[in-house]
Amino acid sequence: MKSLVFLSLLFSAATATAAGPWVCTDTGTHLIYEESIGKMQTATLDKLVSTGDNGSIQLTYTREGVPVVERWTVYPDSTVLHIEAPEQMYELLRTMRVEDIEITSRDQVLPAEMNPGDEFPGFGFTLSGRKDGERSTVSVLSDRVRVVGRERIKTPAGKFEATRIEFRTTTTMGDSSVESHMTQWLVPGIGLVRQEIPVIGEAVSVTELKKIIQ
Repeated sequence: MKSLVFLSLLFSAATATAAGPWVCTDTGTHLIYEESIGKMQTATLDKLVSTGDNGSIQLTYTREGVPVVERWTVYPDSTVLHIEAPEQMYELLRTMRVEDIEITSRDQVLPAEMNPGDEFPGFGFTLSGRKDGERSTVSVLSDRVRVVGRERIKTPAGKFEATRIEFRTTTTMGDSSVESHMTQWLVPGIGLVRQEIPVIGEAVSVTELKKIIQ
């Protein structure tokens, strides 16, 4: 069960209409995030914005010494996060002696216009391999994203008019699964400013924008 909770962490009225993409597109900008559980800080993430192949937007940072790259594509009608399984999940399967690991994924598509009550598909990925001749899989699937509304939110980086969306996510490993809920607050032209994921008991894992450096 602890492994499933850990994997879940590796992975969120007026009309809420985007004035820009749901990600920062200003190359060279640093988005500094602070992660915490309860009142205990667990990590600081420095996400550097750059432009990748075919005009894609990349947010590059390091988590626990492992380089991470978020890849986004901005379209007129949507902002798309290209989903890749975290390296920690590959490492978990390797320690379980799973071989020939393959991945299938579903990108997260955020509509340019999101109105309260709207629902749309979430992200997902499955890692599958073989162990002792049998197939072993780990999957994270968000089957639904719901738009709650537009809220004014205060973070260490300032006050924002944000769109609040909620994810319902199921993490499955073998025959065991755990359902979790994630809430995100997004701001056009910046992206994520706050994220909350309930963990064990009443504890909540929080990711919050601390500073924007341009």
